[in-house]
Amino acid sequence: MHVLYHHIRILLACLALTACGGKLSHSMYVMESRIASEEEITEANLQGFDCFYLVAPPRWQADDFDRDEAFLVKKYVTGHRYARPGVVPRFIQTAHRVGASVLCSFPGREFIEIASDSLRRERFARMAAAFVDRYGYDGIELDWEHTVTPELHVKMMEAFRKALNRRFSKKMWLTTALNTEHNYPVELARRLEAAADWINLMYYDMGGGDWGKVPGHNAPLDKIQKNYADNWSQFRPSKLHIGLANYGYGYKGIAPGEAVPEGKTLKDYALPGYRPDRREGWTEVWDEKAQCPYFFSPDGSAFITAENARSLAAKRDWVLSGGFGGVFWWEFHCDWVPSTDPSTRGTHLITDLW
Repeated sequence: MHVLYHHIRILLACLALTACGGKLSHSMYVMESRIASEEEITEANLQGFDCFYLVAPPRWQADDFDRDEAFLVKKYVTGHRYARPGVVPRFIQTAHRVGASVLCSFPGREFIEIASDSLRRERFARMAAAFVDRYGYDGIELDWEHTVTPELHVKMMEAFRKALNRRFSKKMWLTTALNTEHNYPVELARRLEAAADWINLMYYDMGGGDWGKVPGHNAPLDKIQKNYADNWSQFRPSKLHIGLANYGYGYKGIAPGEAVPEGKTLKDYALPGYRPDRREGWTEVWDEKAQCPYFFSPDGSAFITAENARSLAAKRDWVLSGGFGGVFWWEFHCDWVPSTDPSTRGTHLITDLW
Protein backbone atom coordinates (compact mmCIF):
# COMPACT_ATOMS: atom_id res chain seq x y z
CA MET A 1 0.00 0.00 0.00
CA HIS A 2 1.36 3.38 -0.98
CA VAL A 3 0.47 5.64 1.93
CA LEU A 4 -0.34 9.24 1.23
CA TYR A 5 -0.12 11.66 4.12
CA HIS A 6 -2.40 14.61 3.45
CA HIS A 7 -1.11 17.40 5.67
CA ILE A 8 -3.87 19.88 6.52
CA ARG A 9 -3.11 22.61 9.04
CA ILE A 10 -6.66 23.89 9.49
CA LEU A 11 -8.64 24.22 12.68
CA LEU A 12 -12.07 22.69 12.10
CA ALA A 13 -13.97 22.92 15.34
CA CYS A 14 -17.13 22.27 13.35
CA LEU A 15 -15.98 18.70 12.76
CA ALA A 16 -16.68 17.69 16.35
CA LEU A 17 -19.04 14.74 16.03
CA THR A 18 -22.26 14.77 18.01
CA ALA A 19 -25.55 13.12 17.23
CA CYS A 20 -28.88 12.91 19.06
CA GLY A 21 -27.27 14.70 21.97
CA GLY A 22 -24.56 12.03 22.35
CA LYS A 23 -21.06 11.56 21.07
CA LEU A 24 -20.50 9.34 18.07
CA SER A 25 -18.04 6.52 18.59
CA HIS A 26 -14.62 7.32 17.13
CA SER A 27 -12.31 4.35 16.68
CA MET A 28 -9.05 3.35 15.01
CA TYR A 29 -7.32 0.23 13.74
CA VAL A 30 -3.73 -0.29 14.86
CA MET A 31 -1.32 -2.86 13.44
CA GLU A 32 0.83 -4.11 16.32
CA SER A 33 3.56 -4.99 13.81
CA ARG A 34 3.81 -1.32 12.74
CA ILE A 35 4.38 0.06 16.25
CA ALA A 36 8.01 1.15 16.04
CA SER A 37 8.70 1.10 19.78
CA GLU A 38 6.98 1.21 23.16
CA GLU A 39 7.86 4.93 23.34
CA GLU A 40 5.23 5.52 20.65
CA ILE A 41 2.52 4.33 23.07
CA THR A 42 1.74 7.37 25.20
CA GLU A 43 -1.50 8.81 26.54
CA ALA A 44 -1.09 11.88 24.34
CA ASN A 45 -0.78 9.73 21.22
CA LEU A 46 -3.95 7.73 21.99
CA GLN A 47 -6.16 10.64 23.04
CA GLY A 48 -9.36 11.32 21.15
CA PHE A 49 -10.46 7.77 20.36
CA ASP A 50 -13.11 5.68 22.07
CA CYS A 51 -11.92 2.32 20.82
CA PHE A 52 -8.88 0.70 19.21
CA TYR A 53 -8.85 -2.50 17.17
CA LEU A 54 -5.38 -3.85 17.87
CA VAL A 55 -4.38 -6.34 15.18
CA ALA A 56 -2.29 -8.62 17.37
CA PRO A 57 -3.89 -12.09 17.50
CA PRO A 58 -2.08 -15.41 17.68
CA ARG A 59 -1.27 -16.97 14.30
CA TRP A 60 -3.46 -20.02 13.96
CA GLN A 61 -3.88 -23.04 11.71
CA ALA A 62 -7.41 -24.12 10.89
CA ASP A 63 -6.84 -27.84 11.33
CA ASP A 64 -5.62 -27.29 14.90
CA PHE A 65 -9.25 -26.68 15.82
CA ASP A 66 -9.96 -30.36 15.33
CA ARG A 67 -7.93 -30.83 18.53
CA ASP A 68 -9.28 -30.59 22.08
CA GLU A 69 -9.55 -27.37 24.08
CA ALA A 70 -6.58 -28.18 26.34
CA PHE A 71 -4.29 -28.36 23.31
CA LEU A 72 -5.65 -25.08 21.91
CA VAL A 73 -5.22 -23.21 25.20
CA LYS A 74 -1.67 -24.47 25.60
CA LYS A 75 -0.68 -23.56 22.02
CA TYR A 76 -2.54 -20.29 21.48
CA VAL A 77 -3.16 -18.81 24.92
CA THR A 78 -0.75 -19.80 27.70
CA GLY A 79 1.90 -20.78 25.17
CA HIS A 80 1.60 -17.66 23.03
CA ARG A 81 4.65 -15.37 22.97
CA TYR A 82 4.93 -12.01 21.25
CA ALA A 83 8.28 -11.10 19.71
CA ARG A 84 8.02 -7.81 21.65
CA PRO A 85 6.24 -8.88 24.84
CA GLY A 86 5.80 -5.37 26.29
CA VAL A 87 3.97 -3.75 23.38
CA VAL A 88 0.46 -5.21 23.74
CA PRO A 89 0.15 -4.83 27.54
CA ARG A 90 1.49 -1.29 27.38
CA PHE A 91 -0.90 -0.36 24.59
CA ILE A 92 -3.93 -1.72 26.45
CA GLN A 93 -2.95 -0.10 29.75
CA THR A 94 -2.30 3.27 28.08
CA ALA A 95 -5.57 3.17 26.15
CA HIS A 96 -7.47 2.39 29.33
CA ARG A 97 -5.91 5.39 31.06
CA VAL A 98 -7.38 7.69 28.40
CA GLY A 99 -10.77 5.99 28.61
CA ALA A 100 -10.57 3.92 25.42
CA SER A 101 -11.42 0.27 24.95
CA VAL A 102 -9.10 -2.12 23.10
CA LEU A 103 -10.46 -5.03 21.08
CA CYS A 104 -8.25 -7.79 19.72
CA SER A 105 -8.76 -7.86 15.96
CA PHE A 106 -8.76 -11.34 14.39
CA PRO A 107 -8.21 -11.03 10.62
CA GLY A 108 -7.68 -13.89 8.23
CA ARG A 109 -8.59 -15.90 5.18
CA GLU A 110 -8.85 -19.25 6.96
CA PHE A 111 -12.12 -18.41 8.69
CA ILE A 112 -14.08 -20.25 6.01
CA GLU A 113 -12.32 -23.45 7.11
CA ILE A 114 -13.28 -22.76 10.72
CA ALA A 115 -16.74 -21.25 10.33
CA SER A 116 -18.05 -24.06 8.10
CA ASP A 117 -17.59 -26.63 10.89
CA SER A 118 -19.62 -26.20 14.10
CA LEU A 119 -17.01 -27.75 16.40
CA ARG A 120 -14.20 -25.68 14.93
CA ARG A 121 -16.31 -22.54 15.31
CA GLU A 122 -16.97 -23.20 18.97
CA ARG A 123 -13.37 -24.12 19.74
CA PHE A 124 -12.00 -21.09 17.93
CA ALA A 125 -14.41 -18.79 19.75
CA ARG A 126 -13.47 -20.24 23.14
CA MET A 127 -9.78 -19.89 22.32
CA ALA A 128 -10.30 -16.25 21.30
CA ALA A 129 -12.22 -15.51 24.51
CA ALA A 130 -9.43 -17.07 26.59
CA PHE A 131 -6.82 -15.08 24.65
CA VAL A 132 -8.46 -11.70 25.24
CA ASP A 133 -8.93 -12.65 28.89
CA ARG A 134 -5.22 -13.39 29.30
CA TYR A 135 -4.08 -10.08 27.79
CA GLY A 136 -6.76 -7.83 29.28
CA TYR A 137 -8.58 -6.84 26.10
CA ASP A 138 -12.11 -5.45 26.21
CA GLY A 139 -13.48 -7.71 23.50
CA ILE A 140 -13.07 -9.17 20.02
CA GLU A 141 -13.22 -7.76 16.49
CA LEU A 142 -13.66 -10.20 13.60
CA ASP A 143 -12.17 -8.95 10.32
CA TRP A 144 -13.27 -11.53 7.76
CA GLU A 145 -13.30 -9.94 4.32
CA HIS A 146 -12.67 -12.24 1.40
CA THR A 147 -14.22 -15.70 1.76
CA VAL A 148 -17.06 -14.62 4.04
CA THR A 149 -20.65 -15.68 3.43
CA PRO A 150 -23.46 -14.00 5.40
CA GLU A 151 -24.78 -17.21 6.96
CA LEU A 152 -21.39 -18.47 8.14
CA HIS A 153 -20.38 -15.00 9.27
CA VAL A 154 -23.46 -14.75 11.49
CA LYS A 155 -22.82 -18.23 12.92
CA MET A 156 -19.22 -17.24 13.69
CA MET A 157 -20.33 -14.06 15.44
CA GLU A 158 -22.91 -15.98 17.45
CA ALA A 159 -20.20 -18.41 18.55
CA PHE A 160 -18.01 -15.50 19.68
CA ARG A 161 -20.89 -13.93 21.61
CA LYS A 162 -21.67 -17.22 23.33
CA ALA A 163 -18.00 -17.76 24.26
CA LEU A 164 -17.61 -14.22 25.65
CA ASN A 165 -20.82 -14.44 27.67
CA ARG A 166 -19.79 -17.82 29.03
CA ARG A 167 -16.31 -16.69 30.12
CA PHE A 168 -16.97 -13.16 31.43
CA SER A 169 -19.45 -11.75 33.90
CA LYS A 170 -18.68 -8.19 32.72
CA LYS A 171 -19.62 -6.64 29.39
CA MET A 172 -17.24 -7.58 26.58
CA TRP A 173 -17.49 -5.88 23.20
CA LEU A 174 -17.93 -7.86 20.00
CA THR A 175 -17.66 -6.17 16.59
CA THR A 176 -16.90 -7.11 13.02
CA ALA A 177 -15.51 -5.44 9.89
CA LEU A 178 -17.06 -6.19 6.53
CA ASN A 179 -16.34 -5.65 2.87
CA THR A 180 -19.21 -3.45 1.73
CA GLU A 181 -20.18 -5.54 -1.31
CA HIS A 182 -21.98 -8.17 0.77
CA ASN A 183 -25.73 -8.25 1.25
CA TYR A 184 -27.50 -9.73 4.26
CA PRO A 185 -31.13 -10.91 4.18
CA VAL A 186 -33.26 -9.25 6.85
CA GLU A 187 -33.37 -12.37 9.05
CA LEU A 188 -29.57 -12.65 9.06
CA ALA A 189 -29.25 -8.88 9.61
CA ARG A 190 -31.35 -9.17 12.77
CA ARG A 191 -29.23 -12.07 14.04
CA LEU A 192 -26.01 -10.21 13.32
CA GLU A 193 -27.31 -7.14 15.13
CA ALA A 194 -28.14 -9.34 18.14
CA ALA A 195 -24.66 -10.84 18.27
CA ALA A 196 -22.56 -7.75 17.43
CA ASP A 197 -22.39 -4.52 19.39
CA TRP A 198 -21.69 -2.76 16.10
CA ILE A 199 -20.61 -3.48 12.53
CA ASN A 200 -17.75 -1.70 10.76
CA LEU A 201 -18.35 -1.01 7.05
CA MET A 202 -15.06 -0.51 5.20
CA TYR A 203 -15.83 2.42 2.94
CA TYR A 204 -12.35 2.88 1.51
CA ASP A 205 -10.14 1.29 -1.16
CA MET A 206 -12.99 1.95 -3.58
CA GLY A 207 -10.84 3.45 -6.33
CA GLY A 208 -8.21 0.91 -7.22
CA GLY A 209 -5.30 0.97 -4.84
CA ASP A 210 -3.30 -2.23 -5.10
CA TRP A 211 -5.88 -3.98 -7.26
CA GLY A 212 -8.43 -3.31 -9.96
CA LYS A 213 -8.06 -1.82 -13.42
CA VAL A 214 -9.31 1.77 -13.07
CA PRO A 215 -7.86 4.34 -10.65
CA GLY A 216 -10.15 6.76 -8.88
CA HIS A 217 -11.14 8.25 -5.56
CA ASN A 218 -10.29 6.18 -2.51
CA ALA A 219 -13.58 6.97 -0.71
CA PRO A 220 -16.09 8.77 -3.00
CA LEU A 221 -19.19 9.80 -1.09
CA ASP A 222 -21.62 9.19 -3.96
CA LYS A 223 -20.55 5.54 -4.24
CA ILE A 224 -20.61 5.15 -0.46
CA GLN A 225 -24.19 6.45 -0.30
CA LYS A 226 -25.35 4.19 -3.14
CA ASN A 227 -23.68 1.14 -1.62
CA TYR A 228 -25.31 1.82 1.73
CA ALA A 229 -28.76 2.20 0.16
CA ASP A 230 -28.36 -0.95 -1.93
CA ASN A 231 -26.68 -3.27 0.60
CA TRP A 232 -27.01 -2.08 4.19
CA SER A 233 -30.24 -0.17 4.74
CA GLN A 234 -31.85 -3.25 6.32
CA PHE A 235 -29.61 -2.69 9.36
CA ARG A 236 -30.36 -0.15 12.05
CA PRO A 237 -28.03 2.80 11.33
CA SER A 238 -27.07 3.01 15.00
CA LYS A 239 -25.50 -0.45 14.65
CA LEU A 240 -23.29 0.63 11.74
CA HIS A 241 -19.94 2.42 11.97
CA ILE A 242 -18.71 4.09 8.79
CA GLY A 243 -15.14 3.45 7.67
CA LEU A 244 -12.96 6.44 6.81
CA ALA A 245 -9.57 6.54 5.09
CA ASN A 246 -6.66 8.49 6.52
CA TYR A 247 -4.50 7.57 3.52
CA GLY A 248 -4.73 7.76 -0.26
CA TYR A 249 -3.02 6.47 -3.39
CA GLY A 250 -0.83 8.08 -6.03
CA TYR A 251 -0.45 7.25 -9.72
CA LYS A 252 1.81 8.38 -12.54
CA GLY A 253 1.24 8.00 -16.27
CA ILE A 254 -2.48 7.34 -16.03
CA ALA A 255 -5.55 9.55 -15.53
CA PRO A 256 -8.49 9.10 -13.16
CA GLY A 257 -11.04 6.75 -14.71
CA GLU A 258 -8.62 5.51 -17.40
CA ALA A 259 -8.44 1.72 -17.57
CA VAL A 260 -4.96 0.22 -17.47
CA PRO A 261 -3.82 -1.57 -20.66
CA GLU A 262 -4.01 -5.34 -20.96
CA GLY A 263 -1.20 -7.04 -19.08
CA LYS A 264 -0.77 -4.16 -16.62
CA THR A 265 -2.10 -3.51 -13.13
CA LEU A 266 -2.50 -0.35 -11.10
CA LYS A 267 0.70 -1.28 -9.26
CA ASP A 268 2.58 -0.49 -12.47
CA TYR A 269 1.42 3.14 -12.13
CA ALA A 270 1.69 3.53 -8.37
CA LEU A 271 3.78 6.36 -7.00
CA PRO A 272 6.14 5.76 -4.09
CA GLY A 273 4.90 7.00 -0.74
CA TYR A 274 5.73 10.64 -0.13
CA ARG A 275 4.61 13.61 1.94
CA PRO A 276 2.21 16.08 0.30
CA ASP A 277 3.68 19.01 2.23
CA ARG A 278 6.77 18.49 0.05
CA ARG A 279 4.88 18.56 -3.26
CA GLU A 280 5.13 22.16 -4.39
CA GLY A 281 3.01 23.25 -7.27
CA TRP A 282 0.41 20.49 -7.12
CA THR A 283 -3.17 21.54 -7.96
CA GLU A 284 -6.33 20.51 -6.11
CA VAL A 285 -9.35 19.76 -8.32
CA TRP A 286 -12.71 19.20 -6.65
CA ASP A 287 -15.06 16.47 -7.91
CA GLU A 288 -18.57 17.66 -7.10
CA LYS A 289 -20.24 14.30 -7.72
CA ALA A 290 -17.85 12.30 -5.52
CA GLN A 291 -17.43 15.13 -2.99
CA CYS A 292 -13.68 14.42 -3.03
CA PRO A 293 -10.59 16.13 -4.43
CA TYR A 294 -7.90 14.95 -6.78
CA PHE A 295 -4.40 16.45 -6.57
CA PHE A 296 -2.45 16.80 -9.83
CA SER A 297 1.27 17.26 -10.32
CA PRO A 298 2.50 20.46 -12.03
CA ASP A 299 3.00 18.71 -15.38
CA GLY A 300 -0.27 16.75 -15.10
CA SER A 301 1.43 13.37 -15.37
CA ALA A 302 0.59 12.22 -11.84
CA PHE A 303 -2.34 12.44 -9.46
CA ILE A 304 -3.18 11.43 -5.93
CA THR A 305 -6.36 10.60 -4.04
CA ALA A 306 -6.85 11.92 -0.52
CA GLU A 307 -9.29 13.53 1.83
CA ASN A 308 -9.26 17.25 2.54
CA ALA A 309 -11.24 19.47 4.90
CA ARG A 310 -14.13 19.79 2.46
CA SER A 311 -14.49 16.06 1.74
CA LEU A 312 -14.32 15.21 5.44
CA ALA A 313 -17.04 17.77 6.17
CA ALA A 314 -19.27 16.17 3.52
CA LYS A 315 -18.80 12.74 5.06
CA ARG A 316 -19.38 14.17 8.52
CA ASP A 317 -22.71 15.67 7.44
CA TRP A 318 -23.84 12.37 5.91
CA VAL A 319 -22.84 10.34 8.98
CA LEU A 320 -24.70 12.72 11.29
CA SER A 321 -27.83 12.98 9.16
CA GLY A 322 -27.96 9.20 8.76
CA GLY A 323 -27.94 8.48 12.49
CA PHE A 324 -24.99 6.10 12.28
CA GLY A 325 -23.36 4.79 15.45
CA GLY A 326 -19.85 6.02 14.75
CA VAL A 327 -16.86 6.26 12.46
CA PHE A 328 -13.59 4.36 12.32
CA TRP A 329 -10.28 4.74 10.50
CA TRP A 330 -7.74 2.56 8.78
CA GLU A 331 -4.99 2.76 10.06
CA PHE A 332 -3.12 4.58 12.86
CA HIS A 333 0.26 4.57 11.12
CA CYS A 334 -1.12 5.68 7.74
CA ASP A 335 -1.92 8.96 9.45
CA TRP A 336 0.85 9.20 12.01
CA VAL A 337 3.90 11.46 11.95
CA PRO A 338 5.89 10.95 15.17
CA SER A 339 7.28 13.91 17.01
CA THR A 340 11.05 14.31 17.01
CA ASP A 341 10.67 15.03 20.71
CA PRO A 342 9.58 11.78 22.44
CA SER A 343 8.05 13.75 25.31
CA THR A 344 5.46 15.41 23.04
CA ARG A 345 2.61 14.23 20.91
CA GLY A 346 3.07 13.45 17.25
CA THR A 347 0.61 14.54 14.57
CA HIS A 348 -2.42 12.74 13.14
CA LEU A 349 -2.62 14.51 9.81
CA ILE A 350 -6.22 13.58 8.97
CA THR A 351 -7.89 12.18 12.07
CA ASP A 352 -6.99 15.24 14.13
CA LEU A 353 -9.50 17.13 11.98
CA TRP A 354 -12.33 15.27 13.67
